[in-house]
This record gives sequence, structure tokens and C-alpha cells, in this order.
Amino acid sequence: SRELFRCLFGPRWVAARLMEQQEVNGQEILGVGSRTLIRPEAAWSKVLDEAESFLSDEGGSRSKDDDPCAEGTAQYFRTSLSALFLGTDDQPALLNVLLVSIPLAFMSRFLGWSEAWVFLSALVGLIPLAERISFVTEDVAKYTNQTLGGLLNATFGNITELVVCIFAIRAGLFRVAQLSMLGSVLSNLLLVLGSAFLIGGCRHKEQNFNRSAAVTNTGLLIFAVLALSLPSILDETHSGAGGVHAEIVANHSVLVAQHQMPKIRSPAWLRGNGSLEAENRPGGDAPLWYSRFIALCMLIMYVLLIFFQLVTHTHLFEGEEEEEEDEPGILGFYGGIFWLAVTTIFIATLSQWIVDTIEGAAASLGMPILFISGILVPIVGNAAEHAAAIVFAYRNKMEIALGSAVGSAVQISVFVIPLCVVIGWMMDKPMTMNFHFFETSTMLLTSISIAIILMDGKANWLKGSMLLLGYMIISAGFWAHADPDQMS
Repeated sequence: SRELFRCLFGPRWVAARLMEQQEVNGQEILGVGSRTLIRPEAAWSKVLDEAESFLSDEGGSRSKDDDPCAEGTAQYFRTSLSALFLGTDDQPALLNVLLVSIPLAFMSRFLGWSEAWVFLSALVGLIPLAERISFVTEDVAKYTNQTLGGLLNATFGNITELVVCIFAIRAGLFRVAQLSMLGSVLSNLLLVLGSAFLIGGCRHKEQNFNRSAAVTNTGLLIFAVLALSLPSILDETHSGAGGVHAEIVANHSVLVAQHQMPKIRSPAWLRGNGSLEAENRPGGDAPLWYSRFIALCMLIMYVLLIFFQLVTHTHLFEGEEEEEEDEPGILGFYGGIFWLAVTTIFIATLSQWIVDTIEGAAASLGMPILFISGILVPIVGNAAEHAAAIVFAYRNKMEIALGSAVGSAVQISVFVIPLCVVIGWMMDKPMTMNFHFFETSTMLLTSISIAIILMDGKANWLKGSMLLLGYMIISAGFWAHADPDQMS
């Protein structure tokens, strides 16, 4: 509010309003809504000083020297662009060398190059954008209170995965959306955390972290696995009320013959209108309403988690290394919002091209589409968390490293996955929580392994090696795994 007053009115307007509310030289200044004010010189000078103090650092706001726009708009754009493209002294933008992939993606898209070129260049271009949007979000959070800053970080921390999944759902590629979210969880828990433990353990013999926060996060992961397992169990046992596979396939063939529905390209992702009316036949899949009910329950759990982290139990998620005073912001609040919007537009554009070309790229590159969706795309989306976790682990700041890895996995499990189901509901698309047996089992075993490894509150290079080798095994499993031609 002080910045708004200073920009719109200035100290003289504030001084006039202060004089209207106090007595000067024994006379009460009325004049509200009037330009006739009694302003003795001494009293006016004193009140003007009070107004300057109100709008200065002493009044609780930033001084003019710290104002990003204090030296003009041109200087602000020079400073902000320098911070975005080159980084700061404490946080250099090393991944920005990959920004050359963005113009390459535009060229390959509009010049008619192969789908593999479009896919790979757009995928690589997402890496620096994911890292830069994390930087902008942290800078904007410095201009807010702790609660709003935490919500901003939670919302934009996984914006890359969310945007990719939204475009995949809109295109009817539900398995691509499911596997990219599941793969992001596995990447954070195994690849990102394992790299942090390995790099940190090579420099420090043993590192400690907050066991309470770790146990809370692993408990939330087990809760998410519980929610994802039940639709898969109903599907595998054919004890759901959602219709039999053969009947669904037959109905689809009829609709194609009547030109009411386009034929599904190979591999055959099931596309539908998301209607609940036909989901009352026993002996088949998990009904769609059950997935939507679970998604709503998980979103309630996420709201409770935010309240738990930011209001009632903040001490569990604050480490000693986080007590240092933050550096002043660079971009400003409204400027940061502007750069968030610009970066999100580029992320949305590249994500749409990735979804549009993923099937053609898989055929051209000779890679299984499940491997691309579950391994390659999540690695790109988690590039920011990966780099941050390694740097903080090397500096022995394990609380922050653990938050970047496990905290991000919890955000995706409890927030992004159910949100995508709800978004599919709003789009009239049958996006479900049924991730199928192989994927759900992988997440269950990974969550149990992470819970055991984090149980003692200590990290070393051997634990990191176990996590990295486990991720290699799972990656090979995604390459070897293939969906049947018709899936629920």
C-alpha cells in the first residue's frame, strides 16, 4: 500500500491527509473533502517529514534506492533482462545456454522440419524456462508475506509439468499425461534426491536433515499411492462398475463406423466424452466418478497441507540454514508478475508442440512413447529442482535440497495429479486416476524405499548411489513396458 501511495500521490498528498486527522497548534484541522486547510509552516514541515517516513524504509517499505523502477523504465528493463538472461552473482543462469533451442524449435515448427526436430528442440528449450520461472517466482515471493510467497512457490513450482499435462489431456493423450506426472514423481524421488545425496556425500562424510519434515512428506507420498492404487486394483481385478473392455472397444468401433468419432491412431489411446451415464455396468473398469471423487479428496488434503506448512507447523519445514536474510528483490512485484506471464506463454507454446509431435517423434527416434513420456519429459520438467538440489547438497544445506526433491514430488502427487483429473472433468475428458498396475506398483515400491532411506535423518553417497541405480532400473522398465492395443 505504501508503494501504491507513493506512486499515485506522493508524500505531499499523504501529509495533507495526515493533517486532516490531527491537531496542529491547538486547532483541529477539519477540511475533509475540502481544499481549504490550515497549514502553518512548522506544522506542515513536520507532517511532511512524517509522510516521507511513512513512505520510506523506516515506515516499513523499501527505500527509493531499492525500488526497481526508481531509475526509469529503460533502466528497469536492462536490469531485469540482465538478471533473467545472465543471472545474479549468487545464482548464475548457467542453463540459459540452452535457450538457443527455442528459436530452433520455432524454425523447425514453421519451416516444416521433421516432428523429431520439433520435439527435441522444444523439449530442450523447456529446461532453461523451467529454471528461470523458479527464479522469477522466488523473486516475486520476496515482495509478499510468507503465506503468499509459499503459495506462489507451490503454484508455479511445477508449472511445466502441469502445462504439458493440460495439453495432453486436451489432445486425448491421457497416458502421456499420466506417465509424465508419474515420471516426474519418480524423477524427483530417485534421480534428483539421489544426485543430491551422491554429490553432497562425496564432499561431506555424512549430512543430517530434519526427520520430522521427511516423515511428513513420505507419509503424504504413501497417501497418494493409496489414492492411485484403488482404481488400478479395480481395473486389474475387473471388479469395477465402469464397463467391460470388450464392450468399450465394440462401442468405439460402432462410433467410428458411423463417423461420430475419429479413429484412434496407434498406439490406441482411449478417447471419450467423459459421460458418467454409461458407467453403471458391473464386471469392468473402475468408474470415472470414483477417480473424480478421489481427486477432490486429494485436493482437500493439499489445502490442509498448505495450512499445515505455512500456518500451524512452520517450524517443521524451517532449517537453520534458512535463517539468513534474503537478498533484496530485483524484478519488483508487478514486474515479476509480468515476467511470470511471459515465461508461462513460452512454456505453454513449447508444451503444445511437444504434445503435438510426441507420437511422430517416438516413431522417428525408435523410442517407446511410454519411455519418452515417463522418463525424458519429466527429466526436463525437473531440471530446475535437479540443479538446485545438487548445489544446496554440495553446500551442506540438506533441508533445502530435500525440499526441492521430495517436496516437489509431494506437490505433484497431492496437487498436480488430482488437479489434472479435475481439469479433464471440466474439459469433458475421461482423465482418470487409474495409472495401471505397472506404474502404480513402481510408485508404491519407490515411496516405500524413500521412506526407509529417510528414516534415520542422515544422507551419504551410498544412499545416493542406491537411488540413482534404482532410477536406472525403472527407466529400463519403462523402455521394456508396452501398453496393450486397447486400454481403459
